[in-house]
Amino acid sequence: MGENGNAIIDGNGTGHVITVCSDNVNISGFTIQNSGPDFWDSAIYTCNSSWCNISHSILIHNGHGIWVDYHSNNNVLTGNNVSHNLVGIGLSGSCNNIVTNNYVFSSVHCGIGLSNASNNILTNNIAKNNEYGIWLDYSTNVTATANTVTSNLYGIHLDHSDNNTIFHNNIINNTNQAEVINSASTWNGDFEGNYWSNYDGLDAYQDGIGDNPYIIDVNNTDSYPLMGTFSDFTIAWEEQLHRVTTICNSTILNFIFNATYDGLSRAIIFNVTGEDETTGFCRIRIPTALMNGNFTVYVDGVNTNYKLLLRSNATHSYLYFAYKLSTKEVVIIPELSSIIIVPLLMILISIATLLSRRKKPAYRNVA
Repeated sequence: MGENGNAIIDGNGTGHVITVCSDNVNISGFTIQNSGPDFWDSAIYTCNSSWCNISHSILIHNGHGIWVDYHSNNNVLTGNNVSHNLVGIGLSGSCNNIVTNNYVFSSVHCGIGLSNASNNILTNNIAKNNEYGIWLDYSTNVTATANTVTSNLYGIHLDHSDNNTIFHNNIINNTNQAEVINSASTWNGDFEGNYWSNYDGLDAYQDGIGDNPYIIDVNNTDSYPLMGTFSDFTIAWEEQLHRVTTICNSTILNFIFNATYDGLSRAIIFNVTGEDETTGFCRIRIPTALMNGNFTVYVDGVNTNYKLLLRSNATHSYLYFAYKLSTKEVVIIPELSSIIIVPLLMILISIATLLSRRKKPAYRNVA
């Protein structure tokens, strides 16, 4: 364990900098740099190693930033800053790994690359300014969700890689948004697909989902393209974690959950920003365990109409609302009737029941 990347391990231009050949190894908090110049020389190389954790490190100027190789399974790679390598993060011949919350940019070849590496999860990563953002080769049953893939030559590349599930990703301003070779995968989950910055469809139903599919090729179609970027926020409340997700054509900033808003209620609060005088929209999914009933939506203090979508159910409420931009504050609270009146009525009913019991006469046997 290093300290915030200040501990530097320099490979001096020779081979792998760190080689891991054992299980249950944790590496965190280092700057690891200057492996050998060959494609496979790596800052961190794992071989036949499982249950390892590689986190919160800076990996720069290597062949591979991280190379997970040959039956290295059930590892977690999280929170790393990986830049200016030939390959940012590579997995080969390994499965059941989780690659999450990494920032991978300016790779000569690919940001995140999988070769013959099935049953892995890629989530919440940013892949930017690489030749390939996410690259799958002979890799199946991979789940790629909530990644931002932007400003690459190729956003997502599949080659002989079937049965992968790819949804809730933001695929933005890549020269080629997706390249698919001899592959067929699913590009949506739970009736929601990906955000494609070059999608030009409409949303007549005002639910945040495009009315027409986004066609990648004859075997690959995103049937439910998103009309705005996808964001996923985790809220801790009453010893549980709740996920609030948004589809929004504005930039969302300063997202918080306030448990005692205005002394009356819990609230979800965030800022939206975008080009002045344009129309913004937000579709937000709120767990009913977090906030339930009817809602009040304020945009810059103005009570704003919202649409409760038909997708709402016992576990989640789906709200859609629109506003004029530049920068606005959004506040969403349960209506007072949901948080005060109903509980108050229950209390009054309980008191009335108790009083009625006290007024009943005490019957006695009369001789």
